[in-house]
Amino acid sequence: MSAGDGHGLGHRLSGLALRWRIGALVLLGLAVIFTLFGLLGSTLAQDGRERTIRQWSSLTASTARFIDSEIEAQFDQLTALSARVRATNADPTRRTQLLEDTFIQPGPLIAGAFLLDASGAIAWSEDGGSGALADFVRAEPHVRDPLASGQRYVSAAEGLGGRTAVVLAVPVSSGAGRSTGVLGIAIWPDEWIVEDLVAGARGVANTGHAELIDQAGNVIVSSEPGHGLGPGEHPDFYGPLLAHHAVGVGLTAPVGPIDPADQGQRHEMAFVPLHSAPWGIALGGTEAELAADGSQWREQLVRFGGLTLVLALLLVWLTTRSVARPIRALTAASRSIAAGDLSTPIPHDGEGEVRELAEAFDHMRGELRTALSALALEESRYEGIVTSMTDAVVTTDAELRITAINPAAARLTGSRVTDVLGDLGPLTDVIGVSKDVIRMPDGRDVTMAITRSAIRDAHGQLAGIVHVLRDISAEEEVARLKDEFLSTVSHELRTPLGFIMGYGTTLLLPDAPDDKAETRRCVQVMVDASKELQELVDNLLDMTKIGAGSLSVTPEPVRLDGLVRSAVERIQIRGEAHRFDASVPRSLPPVLADAHRIEQVLYNLLDNAIKYSPDGGHIHVGAVVSEGEIVVSVIDEGLGIPADELPSLFERFYRGTGARSRGIGGTGLGLAICRGIVVAHGGRIWAESPAPDHRSGPRRGTAIRFTLPLAQPWTAGRNALHDPEIAVAR
Repeated sequence: MSAGDGHGLGHRLSGLALRWRIGALVLLGLAVIFTLFGLLGSTLAQDGRERTIRQWSSLTASTARFIDSEIEAQFDQLTALSARVRATNADPTRRTQLLEDTFIQPGPLIAGAFLLDASGAIAWSEDGGSGALADFVRAEPHVRDPLASGQRYVSAAEGLGGRTAVVLAVPVSSGAGRSTGVLGIAIWPDEWIVEDLVAGARGVANTGHAELIDQAGNVIVSSEPGHGLGPGEHPDFYGPLLAHHAVGVGLTAPVGPIDPADQGQRHEMAFVPLHSAPWGIALGGTEAELAADGSQWREQLVRFGGLTLVLALLLVWLTTRSVARPIRALTAASRSIAAGDLSTPIPHDGEGEVRELAEAFDHMRGELRTALSALALEESRYEGIVTSMTDAVVTTDAELRITAINPAAARLTGSRVTDVLGDLGPLTDVIGVSKDVIRMPDGRDVTMAITRSAIRDAHGQLAGIVHVLRDISAEEEVARLKDEFLSTVSHELRTPLGFIMGYGTTLLLPDAPDDKAETRRCVQVMVDASKELQELVDNLLDMTKIGAGSLSVTPEPVRLDGLVRSAVERIQIRGEAHRFDASVPRSLPPVLADAHRIEQVLYNLLDNAIKYSPDGGHIHVGAVVSEGEIVVSVIDEGLGIPADELPSLFERFYRGTGARSRGIGGTGLGLAICRGIVVAHGGRIWAESPAPDHRSGPRRGTAIRFTLPLAQPWTAGRNALHDPEIAVAR
């Protein structure tokens, strides 16, 4: 039924009187119930069908296991006897005596035994080599296969003395590993299971039948008389399963003229292959019998449904007369409730369930009034949470018990949220903003700004507090770094300004020196101090550009050895006591770089190495080609850097603990500027400490390395590390 049909049916029912609407709905309900019963019946019938098939499968599998065990037992006996026969090969008389003693009473299962020699001829048989057994063995085309394969053999079904027989054979091996004969037996397979097959097939279904099928698709044993040695009843079903040695359950094609009693019918069959022989066993019954339960269920359902319908109509007519009036009263009351009138009580009219329904409606009205009041409180509480979701939010009730916490608060405070709230005292005293430092579960101290706002109920009374927590540790750290930076810059500015002011004042004194050399020395000191100031200002400007993302570079192909030589010479002009060497092969390919900016990076790294190296220490500059780019290294023999400080080394204003404890000057901008310039070139920069020395000796000091892109693709013609053309500056 479509949605439009359902809507039209509901519209038509709404125009009827209540009792007729109840009757129509009861009829509809009965139709639904009977439909469900029909589905249930079909399900039960299908379940019975599947249960029967499972029983067939289980019985087939257990029978297959029994046959496998019987065949394996026969093969075990044949294998043990073949070993004894091999031991008597040199004495035919002993061998014959052994075989006759063994098979003097073969039992009801074994039709006879035989022994073939190495040429495949019958060396011994239970009937003396001239009876039906010998003829049966000679006619079996593959009984000699164990001579070549060395494997045991199971034949297909053949006739022997008017009965169905099969051959089981094993090779008789020599000590050298080749077969010298075949020992076998002919058995009557119907002695195994014919009664079990008949009982099992008939016990599960009236039309049940079972067949043991050989590798050629012929019947070895059947629960139906007269089917032995003939083709199987369902060759289309058996063939693929036999070929793939697979278990299967399924519906067969219609039975052909091979079985006139079942011709044209389809069978549901379960098939299990044997493991010890290339056979399979099948058990099943007709499709019609399996479907009979479903048809019977449907017939009973129709009869039961007709009787139930008559009784239901009578009961509807009797009950609707006493239900319609109180139901109309309840309808009017429900409309009043829907309109918002929760104060007018609902009359308790009617009897039995109708009266209970009226009482339930009245109770619902009271509960609804309470729920609306609670809803107003909840809306106020969660409105505070929703409006503060950008930060961590915790709500508490009037007793400061936590009532809600958002994921951000859980991540920020972990299990220590109560430590953040603390003992707040009277509610009216805590509304506002505060700041506190707490210890996180991982041991970190975090500074938090806490904003608290009130939660009020429907009457405006204070009912709780919304606590909004924000981690301001980063802002606090930035403020601390700025203060430290301003202090450091002030100190760095004071020294050159002091030189300029001191020497300038000296030159302006009335008794200023008239000696030109002395005057020139004073001016030179002032110029050097001015350059130092200029360098500090340039660093600040560069850092501002890097922070704003506006630092520009003009890359062009340049030779790295010249830039290194120039930076080293600038450092040496300062008269430092350190020793420098630059291992930069002139054969290195050009890099794509802004020459001025890269020389600035080299100068800053050399200056940094001087600050952290002892006087007279060795500073090395090197460059190699690696993976399509040039790696430049500046290595010193200085203090080294703790491993936990390496990740922060290139941040703005950062100065390591070694620099602060030893009073080494600096603004903490040099390495940050180096990183900004290298990144602008598309390169990387990092530090290693302790650094591998460029000479032999222990690892010590620090290595700062950065990469630059090549000006063009390059294939090394020789090892740059061993290039004799090296620019060296000392």
